[in-house]
Amino acid sequence: MSSLYLILGLVFSLIIALVAIANTEPVTVNYIFGQANVPLILLILGSAFAGALVMGLFSLFRSIRSAFTFRHVRQEKEQLQKQVKDLEEEKIFLEAELNKAVSVPEEPEGEVREKDTEGGQTTPGENEEKKNNNQQAEENEEDADDNPL
Repeated sequence: MSSLYLILGLVFSLIIALVAIANTEPVTVNYIFGQANVPLILLILGSAFAGALVMGLFSLFRSIRSAFTFRHVRQEKEQLQKQVKDLEEEKIFLEAELNKAVSVPEEPEGEVREKDTEGGQTTPGENEEKKNNNQQAEENEEDADDNPL
């Protein structure tokens, strides 16, 4: 695309040069403060040069603004990449903590081991069986107290 602009610029410059060469007679230019007789070729080439200079300055201004914008976007990108890296590290840490918490077996409240009357320890299933037997015995005692027979 830039080569197309270069070719168009050269063709346009050639056309301006041909028009300027064809017009060599002197002309009167009226300024605010006076007048001047100048060859038309200098007036045409001077105007083309001034236009090119103005366009070059606009282009330079746009390039500088683009460079500042690019720098700002690049800094923002780096900051966001750092945030992503920090969040990924935090995610790994939290997953490790979660895995650690899940891997530690917690005994439920109902399965607390109790010593039985013989001095040994019972398994959680035996504890539940004993509790059920004790509850049935208490219910039987209550029923017996309620029935005078």
